[in-house]
Amino acid sequence: MLMGLASCSGFIFDDEGDCEVTHTMRFRYEKNLKWADAFPSEVKAVNLYAFDSDGVFVKEFSGAGEALADPSYGIRLDLPAGDYRFVAWCGLVDGESFTVPQPRAGVTTIEELTCSLNTIRTASLVEDGGYSDRKLDFLYHGYLEASITDDVSVLDREYTMYLTKDTNHIRIIVQELSGEGLEADDYDIMIQDDNGEMAYDNELRPGGVVTYRPWFQDTDELGVGKDAAEGGLQYINGLYADLTVARMMASHEDDMMLTITRRDSKEIVARIPILQYALLSKRYYEDAYGHAMPDDQEFLDREDEYVMTFFLVNHKLVDGLVMVHSWRIVRHDYDLGTE
Repeated sequence: MLMGLASCSGFIFDDEGDCEVTHTMRFRYEKNLKWADAFPSEVKAVNLYAFDSDGVFVKEFSGAGEALADPSYGIRLDLPAGDYRFVAWCGLVDGESFTVPQPRAGVTTIEELTCSLNTIRTASLVEDGGYSDRKLDFLYHGYLEASITDDVSVLDREYTMYLTKDTNHIRIIVQELSGEGLEADDYDIMIQDDNGEMAYDNELRPGGVVTYRPWFQDTDELGVGKDAAEGGLQYINGLYADLTVARMMASHEDDMMLTITRRDSKEIVARIPILQYALLSKRYYEDAYGHAMPDDQEFLDREDEYVMTFFLVNHKLVDGLVMVHSWRIVRHDYDLGTE
């Protein structure tokens, strides 16, 4: 004789409690050039914001630490039934690199949930976006619209938030081919773009041009050719600088500028639209990994590290000789000098 009553699963037996519907948000970071989920290995913190269908803030969820390294990691969504718009800003470990304002339930709108780069303002940059010379924490963004339901036909419901990485490491190498070694302070290197503020949908909001400066700059010995007397490689000091910049947008292709300047004479050695150079490697990765990227923005979102080498002779840029990563020499058809 069956001992139970009709319920969410057909029957409730004597040793069972009431049925409960659970909702869990999972996270995946697959938008990279390996086309593989790197969330467990890269992301160190999660901040998830829930807004109602009208775009008014409801609740924040967060997680951090070793738990995120578990491939099954998820956040339990303790929310009443309804339609929601979820925004994720991941990687806000200590708040030193980026800031998201603390939203207020029933007050803050989704348009107000911006993520801003923390910059340093100076007298000369007060009207712009300031400067950043920090090794930025990795930042990731996600957006998802989903419905929370109390329909008990499915007890365990899962949702997946796909992330986009918004920070990029750029290494600039300067090599003098005349045989003259360089010192770490011979050149000032900077990248400028109006990309320091990102909206809830990860689009850039105008906030003033940010000047990115190296967080590390030094020299190392590099081979430049055969030594005439001894026949071996000749080694001289080349300069390298590491910078971290916020989101790179294809729509800023003509605006994001890299400038290399001689510190003593203030002479500009190179001033180039750096995104045009970054995009030159897109076809290589499409062929190498067998994945077509329909637009330039997808490539910029997937690639997050760039190495560019500039060759000089007597402090003058060698026309047409610039390496992007270590495998390609790029020829150009526009001026690399001052505008």
